[in-house]
Amino acid sequence: MTRILATDAARPDDGPVLDLSRSGGELTAQLVDIHSVSGDEQKLADAVEAALRALPHLTVDRDGNNVVARTMLGRAERVVLAGHLDTVPIADNLPSRVDGDLLYGCGTSDMKAGVAVQLRIAATVPRPTAT
Repeated sequence: MTRILATDAARPDDGPVLDLSRSGGELTAQLVDIHSVSGDEQKLADAVEAALRALPHLTVDRDGNNVVARTMLGRAERVVLAGHLDTVPIADNLPSRVDGDLLYGCGTSDMKAGVAVQLRIAATVPRPTAT
């Protein structure tokens, strides 16, 4: 698999870098470890935007801390994968930690694991199969 790094895209600063070639669990841990309490999710939005902009098959738009990426395949229908980047306030749940086969941390179940899946799909499925 080709390693897809956010460092391949222009980033506004030297903030966190997401590696979209990592496993779903590893990418979830990367997302969890970027502070993103509601109202303070800019660093995570910056990292997500940079990672997605590194993917040549996507068009990326940003409005505040909302990041939208899309293919432009000219198809009549689309599938929308939507989520959110913010979390509840931190409560001794950062950084993430692994215990056995479980990942613990702020946002692991809502919604950073889902965002990790969405980012992996964005990185690995450049031309979804039309049915």
